[in-house]
Amino acid sequence: MGLIINFIRNRAIKKYIKKLPYLLANDYGKSDVYTPRQVKKTIERYGLNVTYVGFGMAMFSDREAFDQYHQEIGELCSYDEIRSEIAGNHFHGDSEFGILDIVKVSSEYGGGFDTVSSGGNGGGDSPPY
Repeated sequence: MGLIINFIRNRAIKKYIKKLPYLLANDYGKSDVYTPRQVKKTIERYGLNVTYVGFGMAMFSDREAFDQYHQEIGELCSYDEIRSEIAGNHFHGDSEFGILDIVKVSSEYGGGFDTVSSGGNGGGDSPPY
């Protein structure tokens, strides 16, 4: 059972890496970070796997916003543990990855505006950063 859950989680995270930088830039403009609510709304809007939304939030939000959001909703989540897991699987262990690192890995995974549905406030064919 654990292998299946890990597979599904890793596939969801890979999709977040591949699509979210472009979808977030499309919806909210270019930014180094996005609020957890923006990340959640974009994941829901484009039909990505919401089960692992905390991973998306940890990738695209800063620690303070992440912690505040989870405190407000009464959920205990470790920003460091989530980023460490993502980093181990996608960023050569560097848990200090940022949006430019995500965009780079996204392009390695075949991400870009051509892999996402149109909608939101913009779009185009060029990378968001």
